[in-house]
Amino acid sequence: MLWLAASRPLRRSIVRPPSFPTYSTQRGNPLRILFCGSDEFSCHSLKALHKKHKEDPTLIESIDVLVRPSKPTGRGLKQVTEVPIASVARELELPLLTLPRDTFTNWFMKKYINLIVAVSFGRFVPPRLLNQSEYGGLNVHPSLLPDLRGPAPLHYALLNRYTHTGVSIQTLSPDSFDTGTVLAQTPLPRIPIPPNSTPSSLTSLLAPLGASMLISSLESGLHIPPHKDVSWQPPHPIRHAPKIKTSAKQIPWLTPSIYTQSTGLLPPLETSHLQEISHQFHVLGPLWSKLVVRTPKKEQNKRVVCDDISFIPDPASPDLPPVIAQKIRSALDGCKQDPWAEEQIPILEWLQIGEPDAQAPAYYPPQPESLDLYNQVSALAKGDVLVNDTTSTISTPPLGEPQQQQQPPLKNRKEWRLSIQTAYFPDAETGAIYLRDPIRGGRGLLRIGKMTVDGKPTRSAAAVAAQLGRTVTDYRGMHFDEEPMVKALQPSTTEPEEDGKRNEETERRRNRVMMRRIYTC
Repeated sequence: MLWLAASRPLRRSIVRPPSFPTYSTQRGNPLRILFCGSDEFSCHSLKALHKKHKEDPTLIESIDVLVRPSKPTGRGLKQVTEVPIASVARELELPLLTLPRDTFTNWFMKKYINLIVAVSFGRFVPPRLLNQSEYGGLNVHPSLLPDLRGPAPLHYALLNRYTHTGVSIQTLSPDSFDTGTVLAQTPLPRIPIPPNSTPSSLTSLLAPLGASMLISSLESGLHIPPHKDVSWQPPHPIRHAPKIKTSAKQIPWLTPSIYTQSTGLLPPLETSHLQEISHQFHVLGPLWSKLVVRTPKKEQNKRVVCDDISFIPDPASPDLPPVIAQKIRSALDGCKQDPWAEEQIPILEWLQIGEPDAQAPAYYPPQPESLDLYNQVSALAKGDVLVNDTTSTISTPPLGEPQQQQQPPLKNRKEWRLSIQTAYFPDAETGAIYLRDPIRGGRGLLRIGKMTVDGKPTRSAAAVAAQLGRTVTDYRGMHFDEEPMVKALQPSTTEPEEDGKRNEETERRRNRVMMRRIYTC
């Protein structure tokens, strides 16, 4: 037995590491960050990273800041504006780099960078840089992904009338924007959106939270693979938050509001279309439209920027000046007595412009002489004509006759332009004007305080209306009735149809109203 024991080789004792993860295993190598940012939202994240860098250099060893080049802004593009994060980087004494020509093409990252953090940068980080970085990239997004993917989540959270929101930390995807793995997200019950919030106030609310979540994610090692997706699934179809274009700031006189276009839902029954316009101004700022100015010799379309817009829900509202309230009550009483009485009505004629890929509204009230425009828009909406060039004319069968067999899809489809006439009430004391909705009616009023015409100095809306508006002779009910289009198509009399004169009057009214409507099949 002794010999057997002695003949066995002695086993060497092996010191094994502890079973629990160590500090370095959780956080990986010290981070050398390339921070890509631009606006106020990204400034909070940069400041938080810099603070953590000073407190714990073993977690964040260095930070380089990459910004987009300054761009000329303002009228005439004469003023060069620097992105806000550039001044923050200089204040924190961090290395500041500028993306040449506003593109990553032929731009090379320092080899020591091992993590890219992009917050409100506005440019897609290419896969070659993400592959070069040891830990890829992270992004702080002010929404509950995958809902509201896109560059304007704060705006669309307000335009869509969301009651709660949050922040997501995601990886940078090598394929497309906002499709990475969600590593962290604001937990239930989310963050309530305060009443009357604006994108600026929502930024102030979410930016510190996003910065805190970013630091917590780095401390927890969430940037180290493998990544775990913790995103939620919204109860509604995933909605997007595309860039706010100039067309989004056009007053939707005739088309559905951005809320309806984004969510696919109609506004609440108690919400007026004019109230939707006011809400759009509250979120996006000054809105624009075109005013049609007619003189005996020519017709002009002037671009008007409308500011200081609000919604007055009822003529009895205390926000309505007594003089204006009296005028509106008088007009409403006149409609109840005889909506078909003709009178002189001061109006502004607005022109709404639709993009080529946008569908023309189901109906609109153009000026009475635009029967040819009626035919053209009908043809464009149905897509049954060809446009060979931008100067081509469109010919369609007269109204009431059957359309010809459908032809191939449109080429070089033109934008549509439709006009609407709104009666207005000027307030001499404040300089504001009050408009009614001539299509949907209702009791609400849209107040416009200021207007800027063709880039000239801003003036009171009443002064602009007095100069560019005109007076027309029209049915009283077409402008002041609570249901103008519904009542306009009703017979002019309840007496038997044998009365030829009354039949002619009914037909005249209906024809005149139909000139104000367009149906797109």
